[in-house]
Amino acid sequence: MTKKEKIKKTNDERILDQNHIEYVETNFDWINNGRDALKEAAALGIEAKSMLKTIVLQANKDPKDYLVVCLPLEYELDLKLIAQELNKKQVHLADNKNLINITGYIHGENTPIGINIRKGFPIYFDKRIMDFDEISVSAGKLGRSVRLKREDLVKLVAGKYISVAK
Repeated sequence: MTKKEKIKKTNDERILDQNHIEYVETNFDWINNGRDALKEAAALGIEAKSMLKTIVLQANKDPKDYLVVCLPLEYELDLKLIAQELNKKQVHLADNKNLINITGYIHGENTPIGINIRKGFPIYFDKRIMDFDEISVSAGKLGRSVRLKREDLVKLVAGKYISVAK
């Protein structure tokens, strides 16, 4: 008889546990597998538009004015529209090479859970996800996600809904 290998929880999964939020661990490596990861999700009955990426933005070139936008993997951002929605002069992508210093995560691991809890950055969600009861976000480890109730996540991170593209 072999012991079942126990998967070590990420810090972000522990945050969900501490807040009594139910979730399911999933593994979708969007960074390395791209559209194949969406096919894997579809095979499990998970709609692609309910799987979110986490994008870190910087407003007004202010080194202390970061914000996070979560949107479906297959969509793109309209930075001018986001700036208008948030009454900012401009927003642009945060320096990818410096993400570890900005958020504590490397590219592909960013998650609204840890970024909000540890850094206090405001979290914004694409209005188009409001049709989904459940969504998936990174669990803070490359290729690892958590699937949870949308409203549980939005409440946990004090998120707001905005239009991120026309």
